[in-house]
Amino acid sequence: MANIKYELVPNEEREPSETKPSNWIVKIFFLSLVLLTLAIYTLSSADNPLKSGVAPDSSTEDQTEISTTANMDRVLKSSTSLPFTGEWRTETLYALESNGKKYFVNSPQCQMGHPNPFASNIQHIYKKHSYIVCDKSPDMITVIFNQTDSTYRLHKNENSTCCFKQILRAGSSTNADHQYKLRPCVEFQQDLLVPTEVTAMITYCRPPFDKVSQKDAFSFVHPRKDRINNPTSLHKRRPSVLLWGIDSISRMTLELTMPRMFEYLNSQHWFELQGYNKMGDNTFPNLMAILTGFNKTYANARCHPDKVRGLDACPFIWKDFKDKGYTTAFAEDWSKFSTFDYSSRGFFNPPTDVYGRPLVLAVEKELRMTQQGQMPYCLGRRPASEYIYDLGVQFTKVNRNSSFFGMFWTNTFSHNDFSMPSAMDERMVKYMRTLDKNGIMDNTIIIFFSDHGARFGPLRKLDSGFVEERLPFIYIRVPRWIREKYPKLLRNLQVNRNRLASPYDIHATLRHILELDTPKDKLPRPEGCSTCHSVFEEVDWSRNCSQAGIEEHWCTCDSLSEVSTTDSRARSMSTQLVESINKYVASKKGAERCRRLKLSRIFSVQKRGNSNRYLIQLSVQPGDALFEATVEWDTSARRIPVQMPSISRLNIYAGKSGCSSVKETRKYC
Repeated sequence: MANIKYELVPNEEREPSETKPSNWIVKIFFLSLVLLTLAIYTLSSADNPLKSGVAPDSSTEDQTEISTTANMDRVLKSSTSLPFTGEWRTETLYALESNGKKYFVNSPQCQMGHPNPFASNIQHIYKKHSYIVCDKSPDMITVIFNQTDSTYRLHKNENSTCCFKQILRAGSSTNADHQYKLRPCVEFQQDLLVPTEVTAMITYCRPPFDKVSQKDAFSFVHPRKDRINNPTSLHKRRPSVLLWGIDSISRMTLELTMPRMFEYLNSQHWFELQGYNKMGDNTFPNLMAILTGFNKTYANARCHPDKVRGLDACPFIWKDFKDKGYTTAFAEDWSKFSTFDYSSRGFFNPPTDVYGRPLVLAVEKELRMTQQGQMPYCLGRRPASEYIYDLGVQFTKVNRNSSFFGMFWTNTFSHNDFSMPSAMDERMVKYMRTLDKNGIMDNTIIIFFSDHGARFGPLRKLDSGFVEERLPFIYIRVPRWIREKYPKLLRNLQVNRNRLASPYDIHATLRHILELDTPKDKLPRPEGCSTCHSVFEEVDWSRNCSQAGIEEHWCTCDSLSEVSTTDSRARSMSTQLVESINKYVASKKGAERCRRLKLSRIFSVQKRGNSNRYLIQLSVQPGDALFEATVEWDTSARRIPVQMPSISRLNIYAGKSGCSSVKETRKYC
């Protein structure tokens, strides 16, 4: 089972329907009967719009039908708006429209725009990719998984000589999370039983009279020793949790680049949070908000990612699940830029029971690498991301009869090129169907999500780029038994579809999963947002970004109005912004070699709502760095106080910021 790529459940193929001339009379009869029934139902429900799920007419709000798995948000403004029947079906929904514009959220405090992912300017730069087969040669080894005792055997598909090298974690001190080692190659015979101490290996096989060896890599998840003879009783089990993530994909980009996955999610009873807004710039703050409930400042002060053992002492949510008896796992591809190791020390000890980093380090170094978009796409015989997702499928299958918490995160087919996820569209559907076939969805709450949208590149430079960057996708699937036992939870998820939400709410939701029977006023709140709470509870319709723990610069609730870039105020604000960046960089030790920046061009200035706050986009020299910042204009002092974390870098700076050893200043250097 380790070689999951050959055991994924295929997608269902659509067969064209055959029309027989002899049945046309019967078809017309049934069509007439359906239309008559629909007309009678419409007349009977006309006096009660709530009964039919249609909102009363409004002079200020039209509605457009779409298909998904939730109720209309505009009707459900309070927990008493509609009785919830507990039925599980795909219902007719209404996108929020006002004055011809679509919104993800449309409330007094938040008007979150709904850009068209298929707009002509997006289609002009979008390039659909096909799935890349990394190696077309036949497999010389197949891993056979015995579901009864959760053991693995290595089956040789040819008469070949094979050996394997065990992959081990090898670093110490500052390099604890950055090194691996390989044991000497051990030759094996047919159907070798993989020892339980082996969790990852690289295999080498050579057919007779052939000098060329085939390399491959496999991971093995073994049951925890305390679970082998003492599996958790089903009636005592808590729901398992699976976080299945992809870096840098917005809700709009998911719909554009992964239409099969988008269709699957909206037809298979997943709940979407369309008002999900990121709370920080890049991956680290947004995932830390989910995994710890901390904002970036407190996460750095409390968890010290730049120090040895700093992250080990950090109160990650998987520790709480571990304390409740869960088996835990964490894996992420692209070792150089992974969330907890990029410009950080990483983990001194493995943070979870199953940890994928040693495998990733080894395959990146030992196997042939093929890049796409300056990312390691193929590693040996398969895409880099599939080592992570295969491990996820394996982990869930081995632990299917006990409670687990697993997080599996990929970057390599999405981070640098917004079009690349199209290559993994059907593959992702197959992964989900495999989880379903394996029975994982029967007792697992699955959160399929991203951290943010495209932060740089051609998509970010479009008019819709502001919203694109800030609105990652997120879907949640809840097992049937939870839906039946906690119908209000289900209803609240439906209500929250078009409410403002943030990563802090997801952290609170994970804590809620551990205590589903605890009253909401007794549930802990995230450290970084005391007003945030579980999305299993109804989110206030009138919520604003501050109440969701979202800094103004990342907030998409405000309307933006254009201001002339030649306006004297616009010029003054832009000049002061660049000067503030220079002062900030000059104040940091380790950034002394960074050159002083000069304003090159003002691309746009937009006023946020009716305030004195402005969104400015400009470029500087040297380096052609493109920045976007939210500033507030003090009319009396004619100055702007600038908060440096509220500045975005809109073009790639990797490879151009080596003059600074300070992580916080690299995007300015």
